[in-house]
Amino acid sequence: MAVRYRFLASEQDHHLVIDWFSALGHEMTVQAHPDGIWFYFRAMATQALPDAQQIDQKTTPLVWVSTPRKRQDLLWTDAEVCFTATPLKSQFPQLHRIALAFATWLKQFDLVFSRKDEVAPEWSYYLEGGLQNSGDNLYALPQAMDALRNGRYFVSHGANDTVVDTVAKALRLRGHAFDTHYPV
Repeated sequence: MAVRYRFLASEQDHHLVIDWFSALGHEMTVQAHPDGIWFYFRAMATQALPDAQQIDQKTTPLVWVSTPRKRQDLLWTDAEVCFTATPLKSQFPQLHRIALAFATWLKQFDLVFSRKDEVAPEWSYYLEGGLQNSGDNLYALPQAMDALRNGRYFVSHGANDTVVDTVAKALRLRGHAFDTHYPV
């Protein structure tokens, strides 16, 4: 199974993650995609990065960083870093160490949800659309934490339009008025 780290971030916060990976000093190919960025660790691979349709993610030293998006005025998605190789530690020990270092780096930020520990239950109210059902811990980077404090809601980046519409309707019932026609 891939190693995943989910977190709350604004677009500006997201650059902290990109900068963290860029500062590693490893030989990487970086590819931007509409919903995120790929970091391909060339020095750990035996071949060049294949075409996107031909990548075997389970055997490739690839890190996928999804981009948080604004889905409605009050509704943002979370972001995720995914180390796709499976099993990671035995195939790419150096990439496994990078994953552990990223987990350590992420822990410097506010923990807003944990499935294992009773942590900051006041933030659970703002985590919608399946966000509490995936992963063990959820951290909030600085601007996302400020957004939480100001009443911003977050949904899973994998939430489809139906889920987002359902959450938007629930938020309207809670008294929130916002643009329901914000482009997805």
